[in-house]
Parts: sequence; C-alpha cells; structure tokens
Amino acid sequence: MSVKEENKLLQFIFLLLIFLIFLIIALLVLPYHYALTFSYDQQLDLSFYFSVLFFKIYFQKTPAEDFVFLEILGYKKKFKLNNFIEEENAVTEFIQKKSKNFIQNKFDRILGKTKNAKGKEEEIKDKNKKKSKFKFPFSLINKENLTHLLTFLIKIINKLKPDYLKLNLLFSFADPYYNGLFLAYYYTLKNLVDYPDIRAEINWQEVMFKGDGALGGTIRPLIIIWNILAFIFSLKTLKIFWQLYKSK
Repeated sequence: MSVKEENKLLQFIFLLLIFLIFLIIALLVLPYHYALTFSYDQQLDLSFYFSVLFFKIYFQKTPAEDFVFLEILGYKKKFKLNNFIEEENAVTEFIQKKSKNFIQNKFDRILGKTKNAKGKEEEIKDKNKKKSKFKFPFSLINKENLTHLLTFLIKIINKLKPDYLKLNLLFSFADPYYNGLFLAYYYTLKNLVDYPDIRAEINWQEVMFKGDGALGGTIRPLIIIWNILAFIFSLKTLKIFWQLYKSK
C-alpha cells in the first residue's frame, strides 16, 4: 500500500469516527416521544407509538390483527404480525423437538462429570469461605446516605415520568380481603402522584376486570445519563464507594 493510499485510509477512518461521535451525541440529545393507549373488556386492544426525528414506529394489537407500522424519511411500511407469530411458533416447536435428544445426552454427560467433581467443588467452597473476609458495613445505612439515594431516585423518576397519565379500572378479586388491601394502597399512592385522571373502582358483585388508559411523554437520554454520572461522581457517592472498598 502506497503512502497516498494509507493517508486516504486514515482520513476515511478519522471522518468515520467523527461521524460516529456526532451520531451518538445526536441520539443522546434528541427527544424521544412515546404514547401508549389500551382498553380491556374480555379482550385486549393496545396501541403504542414511538418517534424520534425522522423515524416513527406504531404498533397495534386488536382482536382481529396485530401489526407494526414503520415510517422512515417519508417511507411507510406496514407489517402484519399474525402470520409471523405462527411461523415463529412452528420454528420454535421444530427446534425444541430436534434439540431434546441432544440436550438429554449433554445432561447425562454433565451428570456423570458432576458426581466426580462434587468433592473438588466442596473443597473449593471451603477455600473460598476461608478467603472471603468481606463484611458489609451496615454503618453506611444511615439517614444521610438514604437521603442521598432517595434524592437521586426522585430526580430520575421525575425525568422519566410521563407527561400525562389516564387510567380507569373496574375490577374485583375473588377474595374481598385483597380488594380492601388494594384500595388502601391505591388511595395512598394517588395522593403521592400528580395525575388526577386515575380512577379505580371495585365491583363487589362479581369477579371481573375492565379498564382503559393512556400515557405519553418525552425522554431525553442525555439528561438521564448526566444525572446518573453526577450521582456516581458526587462526593457522597465516592465516599460510600471508598468505605465499601476499605471493608473488603
């Protein structure tokens, strides 16, 4: 390879790396929109929508058919999943039948080897028990560290929570005890979330389940990653890691 060809190859690799870096940054910065709706009354009817920039995907499940609708740069294509699922099940059944004897033979061989290696494994376990001196420092479980962790979890939940959430449920368990238990947790959690369109009712007459709902929002991966890195490299988290390291 000549010097000019090597230079051209290096330039191509360099430009490719720059392109990949900008592509990764763009994928992290771009907002991802999603929406989900469902209804259930003896049968499930569900639809899911996801989009980012020029890419859109729409999935729908109905009693009549299941399909996926794709749109990329204006190009649209619909895929029916009913036939695909039937073919996939047939292939899975064929593979299971063909692999049954193979797995059985392998199992018999492994079983024979296991009997011979059982004594060695027990010796290794005894050695590992002697070598293991790690004890979890329960002193780390204190108010300061728990507050630090809960603050981080609340931030992540606020970044991931949907922009809207609607839910209507009408159902009943076979045991009235579980109905009462559900209502107790339901009213407790409802006061903690800021979604007024959440309703759940118990039908005390019969065991049943009916419901419908919708949710949607936007996710920005870069913000999530930034919050995770800020938590990991914070002084409090590094102090916890250092204490864990010293306890080994």
